[in-house]
Amino acid sequence: MFSRAKRSVGGNSYDDSGHFYSRGKLLITGEYAILHGAGGLALPVSHGQDMKWKDQGESQSLDWITRVKGRKVFSAAFRGANYFPVVSGDRKMAVFLRKILVRAAKMSVNGPVFGKVISNLDFDMEWGLGSSSSLISNIAYLFDVNPFALHFAVSEGSGYDIACARSDSPILYRLDYQSENYPGMPFSGKKGFRVPVYREAAFRPPFRGNLYFAWTGKKQDSAGSVERFLSRNRPETSDLEDISQITADIVKTGNIRDFNRLLSEHDRILSRLLDQEPISDGMFRDFPGYVKSLGAWGGDFIMISWEGGYTELQHRLKNKGIEVIFPYDRLIYSPHGS
Repeated sequence: MFSRAKRSVGGNSYDDSGHFYSRGKLLITGEYAILHGAGGLALPVSHGQDMKWKDQGESQSLDWITRVKGRKVFSAAFRGANYFPVVSGDRKMAVFLRKILVRAAKMSVNGPVFGKVISNLDFDMEWGLGSSSSLISNIAYLFDVNPFALHFAVSEGSGYDIACARSDSPILYRLDYQSENYPGMPFSGKKGFRVPVYREAAFRPPFRGNLYFAWTGKKQDSAGSVERFLSRNRPETSDLEDISQITADIVKTGNIRDFNRLLSEHDRILSRLLDQEPISDGMFRDFPGYVKSLGAWGGDFIMISWEGGYTELQHRLKNKGIEVIFPYDRLIYSPHGS
């Protein structure tokens, strides 16, 4: 399923030339509850990370450059099979990257990969659209390993973002913790055995012209948020089932008012589990529509359900210090266009 044989799926393609691409993501429902088996709706976005690898003969070095929208933001040289960083523009990034490379090399039947890599993000790293997940997916391509196995080896996240990285459609995603169903599968971690289960979701709402996504201007620490949530008591099974049902209903609804109501019901459950106020009751208390936090609450992107004009929305958001706004069809990937 994940071999490096030449193939192309939507815009996600890779081949033996060493050119890989993975998409970014947004999680619409499920948030932290996915970590305990609830179902969530996730959308791949039209932005992502492109990686080009070139073999450099007998070199025992992996020379790495990361660019954001064409501008170099990081460079390092990783020496030997343990990928020791001898040159680095950002020590923290080098340590994180080395962790992924070492794990990938141990998983790969081909062993370490050397040469030169240029990785380019076409979105700002602060946006929270999946700079790490698209990187992990591309490294999995490079080493010819299972991307979920690599993700779970270096992260406590649910892995929905890895599914989005290689998807060209919305997905319904959950984790299965019944290890007897998947003998020999290597998806273990601190939370125990876990297997990603996902399928295409027919989510293309007729009211998507009334949906917008905006960056709050705050970068949320997703890994830290996940760790804090996992340290809490496990949610009640009824809450997880309710979130899964709301997710299924949201996919099917064709009415924006029902959509807003379902989002509100969803956020009430998450608010109670997180002991945190929904953004619709805080910063957007008086907003004539519905605003939902996405992913790790408190930063990154929000989704806005709005039936007014775009110019008025821009004005309202600018008054709150928000200027990065995308209409639904400008951000969410669709193989069929808008």
